[in-house]
Amino acid sequence: MKESRFTKGYYEVDLGLTLLFNQIYGEDEYYRFKENATLPEYKKQFSKLVKTIGKSFNDTCKNTDNLHLKEINELVENQLILIKKVKTIEKLYQSLIIFFPKICLLIIGKIPQNGIKRKRDNRGIWNLNQFRQIEYKQNKNQKFEQLLNLIKNERIKGLGTHREELKKYESTRLTNESFINWFIRKYPEIYFDLFERTE
Repeated sequence: MKESRFTKGYYEVDLGLTLLFNQIYGEDEYYRFKENATLPEYKKQFSKLVKTIGKSFNDTCKNTDNLHLKEINELVENQLILIKKVKTIEKLYQSLIIFFPKICLLIIGKIPQNGIKRKRDNRGIWNLNQFRQIEYKQNKNQKFEQLLNLIKNERIKGLGTHREELKKYESTRLTNESFINWFIRKYPEIYFDLFERTE
């Protein structure tokens, strides 16, 4: 991370980082964290992001065991303490580079302990379900919301625009047929590709 050529104590903020915070927190964040920022400002923003990850896990991931929840929360709290202590932008980034893979792996199931292994090829040990199994579930309403989002953003190959698909629905639906049931009837292969996973 380079210090600004124009103002001492300010560091350049990558545009991708600005857009990430904008995506997560809204437009105000775009103007709060862009172009250049001081170390305290960097620390404030990343502390906010780390807290958000912890809260999102607690609010979203249900039915995990208490030990898993404790490990996640401790990792988050320790990172927040570390962010407060760092004295340079380089140390801040180093701590975050270590934190993010750890939190991702722990959310999946566990942090691998392969330090004692001599083999370089570890392709067979990336199933991290020794202690718990992560599983995503979608009810019909969640599938509907995801489907609508994909159609609105025109992210499904082979479909028309959002307006065009709604017109098709209005003109060809059966009596009292919901949009998602109509979609399954109209585009069974697309629906299967989106929501059904084969082993």
